[in-house]
Amino acid sequence: MAETAFDLTYDGDAIVEGRMPVRDLAPALLALGEIFAEASDLIAPERPPASLSIEATGKGSFVVHLIVGGWDHIIDIFSSKDADALVVLKESIVGACGLFAFTKAVGRRLISRADSTPDPGKMVIKFEDGTSLEVPTATWELYGRYEVRKKSSEVIKPLLKDGVDRLDFRVDREVTVSLGPADADAFEAPTAPLIGAGPLGSETLQLVVSIVSVAFKDDNKWRLSDGSRTFFALIRDDAFLAGVASGREAFRAGDMLRCRLRIVQTSDGDGLHSEYEVIEVLEHLPRPQQLRLGEPGQQGEMLQEERGIPAAANDDDDDGDAAGGSPVAAPV
Repeated sequence: MAETAFDLTYDGDAIVEGRMPVRDLAPALLALGEIFAEASDLIAPERPPASLSIEATGKGSFVVHLIVGGWDHIIDIFSSKDADALVVLKESIVGACGLFAFTKAVGRRLISRADSTPDPGKMVIKFEDGTSLEVPTATWELYGRYEVRKKSSEVIKPLLKDGVDRLDFRVDREVTVSLGPADADAFEAPTAPLIGAGPLGSETLQLVVSIVSVAFKDDNKWRLSDGSRTFFALIRDDAFLAGVASGREAFRAGDMLRCRLRIVQTSDGDGLHSEYEVIEVLEHLPRPQQLRLGEPGQQGEMLQEERGIPAAANDDDDDGDAAGGSPVAAPV
């Protein structure tokens, strides 16, 4: 199996004994592994995702020896017959012109444009301050992926801990990227809108939902259920909310609302989301009354009440037979 390796070093007063809390290291290594999987999909989409393995090292500062592998043979990349795909993958992330080095170089500067070059494997990145950088195309494409940027911020997160003041990537024992706490801002996960993000569509339905929990503060969402799922919804019906605030509308567990419900679907870097809004409450349906056993006629009265028929209406049957007609004899 083809493989290539590099070292990841965390250094500082807090880890001079060669120890580091698992709660700090594990998320960073998992995030780095996911970056390699994402880069593998970009650089060699026809191959399975590259794997990242850890190999034990000696004492000192905390050094993690990592091995990139997972492909059963070397493949050509960028039309170069001599290119080792895994080396190209490694260099695009931890090399001197890779993702982490480029992110550090960009810092907090604003990028104005990205231009291609005669070399299809290179891009020229121009900044609003008039400066520019030339980087591999793979590095630039990785930098533009939301998930990669988010995961790279998790890799450098240990630098935000007291006593950890340096993170180094080494390839063949040479430092390719060195980062410190001052570089953390450059790796802050982007919050700007993503290409393709935003509303995808909406639908307004009329249906009956049951009330799971009620929120009485402004802009708080009620918890509702349509019988198959539970969700939070913002109540937009001002007249209904005024009735709730005045006490005119009182609720018990199991009460239902017949309403017009709007569902808005959106997407962002974390995937697909649905937001729910009750546009108008058409009817408040109290929960069905419990039958009190042992009371003659109670069941009939309850059923009539559930159907909206007053119990007294039972006294006025057709033709007046029940009210004043001749009694019906019981069969012998």
